Amino acid sequence: MKYPVKNPIIVKQAKEKLGLNPVFLDTETTGLGDSDRIIEVAIVDMQGTPLLNSLINPGMQIPVEASRVNHITNDMVTNAPLWREIWPKVEEILRGRLIGIYNAEYDMRMLSQSNKIAGLDWRLKGIQSFCVMQLYSEWYGERNMRYNDFKWHKLEVAGRVCKIKMPISHRAVDDARLTAAVMRYIAESR
Repeated sequence: MKYPVKNPIIVKQAKEKLGLNPVFLDTETTGLGDSDRIIEVAIVDMQGTPLLNSLINPGMQIPVEASRVNHITNDMVTNAPLWREIWPKVEEILRGRLIGIYNAEYDMRMLSQSNKIAGLDWRLKGIQSFCVMQLYSEWYGERNMRYNDFKWHKLEVAGRVCKIKMPISHRAVDDARLTAAVMRYIAESR
C-alpha cells in the first residue's frame, strides 16, 4: 500500500475543524510523570501566529533528561512566571475555543496536572480539544496491527511527510506552529 492514503473522511473532518477557527497548543515539561510540570506553553492561531508563548518557572529543578529534549534549562526559567501567574492568560485564550494538539491526551493531562500542583481550579471542564496526531495517523493510513488501530507518528515525521519546512526544535511555539501546518496540510490534501 502507498502512504499516505489521504483518507477522504479525515480530510473532510480536518476541513470542518478548521472551519471552527481552532487554536493550536503545545507544552514542554519537566518530564512525563504524575509530578512533572509545564515549563513552556505556546498557543498559536491557524496561521501559526503566536497568541501566547511563555517559559514557565516550574518551582523545581528541570531534569537533565528533559533539557536534552526541549533545550530548556533551569537558568532560562529562573525569572519566568510561575504557572499560577500564566494560567489566567492560557485559560482566557482557550475558553470556548476548539484546541488542536499533537498528542492531546498528554498535553491536556499536563495542563490539568500543572493546575492541580499549583492549587488552581480546572475550570475548563467543557473544553473541546482534538488530537492532530490521531487525525494525521488516520489520514496517513498505516495500520498498527498490535493495537488494531492506526500507527502514530512523531510530529517531526508528520512535518516531513507533509513537506512542511519548519524548525524541529522541540520548543512549544515551533511545535504548535508545525501542528497547525500539519492540520492545514491534511485539510487541503486530495
